[in-house]
Amino acid sequence: MANLIAYELLPRIFNMSVTAGIVILFVLLARLLLRRAPKVFSYALWSVVLFRLLCPVSLSAGFSLLGLVDMPTRAATPHTTTVEYVPPDIVHAEDPQVQFPVEPVRTAVNEVLPKGEEQTTADPLEAPMAIATWLWLLGILAMAAYSVASYLKIRRRLVGAVPLRDNIYLADHIPTPFVMGLFRPRIYLPSALSGREQAYIIRHEQHHIRRGDHIVKVLSFAALCIHWFNPLVWAAFFLSGKDMEMSCDEAVVHALGEQIRADYSTSLLRLATGRRRIAGMPLAFGEGDTKSRIRNLVSWKTPKRWAALLAAVVCIAVAAACAANPQGSTRGRYDSMEDFARQTMDAAKTAVYYTAEGGEATAAVTGTKLAWLEQQGEVDGLAPEGALEAWTFHFLVQINADDISLVGGMYEEDGWYDLEGQGGHNVVALRYDDGSYDVLYDQAVNDNLDFYGYHNSYEEAIYDWYVDDQGLDLPLYVEDWTDSIGAPASLGNFPVHRCDGEGWYLYIPVQAWQRAEGGNLWQSGYGTGSALTVYRQDQDARTQADYLVRQGWIEIEGAVPHVRHWEYDIEDYYYDAPDGGSYQVRIEWQAQNISGYPYTAIEPDVLQAMAESFTVDEETAPLPAPTPEATAGPLGGVQRGAPLTLCLTRNGDEIGTYDDCWSESNAVYYFNSLQALSWAAAEENGPYDDRDAVTLSGADGWTMTAYDGADEVCFSDPAGTRWLKPEMEDDSAYEMLRGWFDEAEYTALGGGYDHQSIVVPDVGQGYLEAAAVYVDAFERIHLQASAGSKLCYSFVLTSVEEAEETTSSMRERGEIDERTYCFYLTTVFVPQNEYALGWSMAGNTGDYTGEDPAVPEGALEYYRCGYITLEDDGWHGRLVGTGW
Repeated sequence: MANLIAYELLPRIFNMSVTAGIVILFVLLARLLLRRAPKVFSYALWSVVLFRLLCPVSLSAGFSLLGLVDMPTRAATPHTTTVEYVPPDIVHAEDPQVQFPVEPVRTAVNEVLPKGEEQTTADPLEAPMAIATWLWLLGILAMAAYSVASYLKIRRRLVGAVPLRDNIYLADHIPTPFVMGLFRPRIYLPSALSGREQAYIIRHEQHHIRRGDHIVKVLSFAALCIHWFNPLVWAAFFLSGKDMEMSCDEAVVHALGEQIRADYSTSLLRLATGRRRIAGMPLAFGEGDTKSRIRNLVSWKTPKRWAALLAAVVCIAVAAACAANPQGSTRGRYDSMEDFARQTMDAAKTAVYYTAEGGEATAAVTGTKLAWLEQQGEVDGLAPEGALEAWTFHFLVQINADDISLVGGMYEEDGWYDLEGQGGHNVVALRYDDGSYDVLYDQAVNDNLDFYGYHNSYEEAIYDWYVDDQGLDLPLYVEDWTDSIGAPASLGNFPVHRCDGEGWYLYIPVQAWQRAEGGNLWQSGYGTGSALTVYRQDQDARTQADYLVRQGWIEIEGAVPHVRHWEYDIEDYYYDAPDGGSYQVRIEWQAQNISGYPYTAIEPDVLQAMAESFTVDEETAPLPAPTPEATAGPLGGVQRGAPLTLCLTRNGDEIGTYDDCWSESNAVYYFNSLQALSWAAAEENGPYDDRDAVTLSGADGWTMTAYDGADEVCFSDPAGTRWLKPEMEDDSAYEMLRGWFDEAEYTALGGGYDHQSIVVPDVGQGYLEAAAVYVDAFERIHLQASAGSKLCYSFVLTSVEEAEETTSSMRERGEIDERTYCFYLTTVFVPQNEYALGWSMAGNTGDYTGEDPAVPEGALEYYRCGYITLEDDGWHGRLVGTGW
């Protein structure tokens, strides 16, 4: 907390105070221009000073008076900026610099600031900053103590005060009238006031309350406490109070007529004669500076309308020009992305890691090392402040711990650890004209679905993220149609990708739909014959549809002309083109080919949604295509969702082949990772016959084969065979393909929580016995996985326990019915290989702690939760992980 105050808060307060001081000078100049205008305008000008004293950020504008003094602004958010004469944590900067608006002062200060080794090793600024921080805090404390003491003194004088009416009270021991209170302000008057004097003073104080001056006074005093070290703030505090009182006097005279000026001034003079002014504090402010107020009343006249309007324009213009920061000098928080990486690594003080026992622990970070920082894409013209860039970033750490267990994707490299195991971070940065940056998005890559997902390039991912984050009314590149097409829950999400044509766009499912080369025809990859085609027609939409209706087509009511063939499953949608003519969007399917398979069953609904997504938009244009280096490779032309086959061979013998490569949850991750690789020509370095190999192949005759322990990959297509080498630092192409194969195999065997289909026959057994049979059958699927699989175990032993309390509570909440029971399960297992060992170390996995002699040495165990339900055909189980 002390460091936060000294290194972050105090520099920010100082920057705000300097900025407010400059604004105060501008307000004083404007106040001179308005000296003959009603004082309400001078009083209103102080609001911008209060804003600058209390708010650290502001919007930027094309014109700002602060631009006249070379103000160093830096972006605080994408839409606001802050002023930084003194940068945060200047104490530990390698080359500390200040940016004061006065050149001689700036130069003099920067010359005496320490630099080089003196600054980086000894931190000579720490002691002065600590002293300044304590002095500042003591000043605030003294101001607060004075305020509290004044308040208590006033409270004692109010003993015996009696109500006059409403919120007005008479007191015998107060010298002047005043308002006291914040949420329920009260007016206190000296008891000796005459009836006429009471009327004037009450109206004056009521105007204060109606205008909210009692709240403004509190905020002003709070600002004074924070900026007590700035003499200009003291001047602003007293002058704003003077303008506040004079504007109230003028309001009373304006309301009651100029003829009361003499009586009103006499009342002020009598209150001031021989009386001490009330002790100042924000919750009880009284009337002061009687001489100036009387002089102002004597010279006051009802302003002419044009003069008041001119004064209002000047007041608003000055306030707006002082409230906004100047454009053009905005700087981001980071001087470069390398600066962002350095600051992020410097901020890593602790790290969470897994111990050898399987639990989590925290240790101090003793060192950091940049693993990679790479720009992936850039979009210009979308963000008004600058260019949007996508980067991937990751760093390794050294920690003060010895018992480090690497799980999931974690790894160690010469004593440096990746303890996140998420593949680094995706970062979206906003680059300003001066080359500085602000980071808008920073999240772990993981499977890359959250950010990159189903996009074709990082440019598309940047665009969609920014449009969604800013709530812009622009079409996304990727949408999820799960709800709009009524897709069954078993499909998960249903992503579609925007395809841009010449003056139009529409959305096509990401999976299993292919576009004919060089045309506007999209066909289903499931072999159903379903298709969508876009044609350009010469006549307008209504004329085109009416022609078909006359031929016997059936009109369908909708937002655009829409007709259906009277016999075949063909529908046409027509959209008017802006330059005349229309676009015809035809969808067609064959009912006999629409099976119960979820993806084909919804094809008619999907086709209609595709046709209805067609949008005429001449402003929409495709983003620049990604650079050849980013997509060059054997999978560059393969679409996600296209039919693919994975085959594992060992010593030339086929171990397994699987066609349904897209059913497992990580399929898109593997495909994206392989497709995004950069490749270079390589030489064949066989022999490979004695190695495990995984072959990925497409329906149009291409194959890609990766070999265990080999960097090069063999790619074949009808044009020939060539050897390629991917640019990869950690995994190999074989490991990626083998991981994909392992998951496809495990899914085909019936494994995975998303594919639980085992049914235990009902022979009158209890639910716990049925659960034991289910769990044993489900977990033993690991024994069937191919040797070397990350999901292969060489030993499995399961047990179950009842969870009656959970069952009862979930039934009471209506979450399960009377035929469903909750249970706990324990699985003892031995991973068949190191890959499987690393993959299994998640959740509550740990060393086996039992004493069963049948369990091999080195076995592990984990605990899970599950349900078992008795249905008509038997017991159906469902395992749900570490919690219900």
